[in-house]
Amino acid sequence: MITGHGRLKLRDGRGVEVAYQFASEYDDRRAGNLLFDTTAYHDGLFCTRLILDCDDGRCIALVVMNRSDQHLAVAGRVLECPVDAA
Repeated sequence: MITGHGRLKLRDGRGVEVAYQFASEYDDRRAGNLLFDTTAYHDGLFCTRLILDCDDGRCIALVVMNRSDQHLAVAGRVLECPVDAA
């Protein structure tokens, strides 16, 4: 399992500090959870591609597969940094 911290870039331009747990690491693909209090954010902010800037210097483009009050279940791919949240 790959764990760490990062900054999730939201659609409205804000950033959120999150902890991540990726259960799979196959080539440049990732799947796992982003851990933070999601109740502070509108659901619509998670309905588009998200960018996670990881503490290890990697950037990951993510899509949300499932949501709870305390985490987002995500899948994505490692990208070349830096990446704008376009």
